[in-house]
Amino acid sequence: MEIRRQAAISTGCLPLCFLGMNMTNTYRIAEHNIAVTSLHNQVHRLCADYLFPVAAADFSVETTQADIDYEREKSAREDAAQGIPARRFSDGYLETLAVYRKIAEKMPEYDTVLFHGSCVAVDGVGYLFTAKSGTGKSTHARLWRELLGDRAVMVNDDKPLIRVTDAGAVVFGTPWDGKHRLSSNISVPLKAICILERAEHNAIRPII
Repeated sequence: MEIRRQAAISTGCLPLCFLGMNMTNTYRIAEHNIAVTSLHNQVHRLCADYLFPVAAADFSVETTQADIDYEREKSAREDAAQGIPARRFSDGYLETLAVYRKIAEKMPEYDTVLFHGSCVAVDGVGYLFTAKSGTGKSTHARLWRELLGDRAVMVNDDKPLIRVTDAGAVVFGTPWDGKHRLSSNISVPLKAICILERAEHNAIRPII
């Protein structure tokens, strides 16, 4: 199988179109051109490797302060549910989450969904590991890369996109790639999804 590298345009610096106080750029993610209008620059730095400013947008997303406030409140609720103090995040960081939420809500119209997991490509096909946060998805993907060397390429370590087609599923790298910032701007056929659980002994079994 061939790994498909997604088109992006490198300009050496990140051009931004300013609309009033907002910032806008177009990015090619999962083979769609998406115009992103934001209040802060952080999301544009995050998406720099996916920049595609010369193309017309397939759709647009725009964030407001209310979207940022929603992400902050959601984070606080999740922290409270885990019994930990509410973490403090900048508006710029929270806006990156708000942008991806809006993109993910639009993507089902294109037979594409966000998936929480770590995906590594081996010999041109993708293997996606999913589990609750902290189980060891990233660790498992890292062990594959260490064992397989150049045969293994990181697609996305946290939030890849998956398109479902009549011929099968395709997984795409995205800029939203977790705290280790491991991803590639590529797409590969999805070979398997592995649900990880912690145990004293290593074992694997098919579920379908």
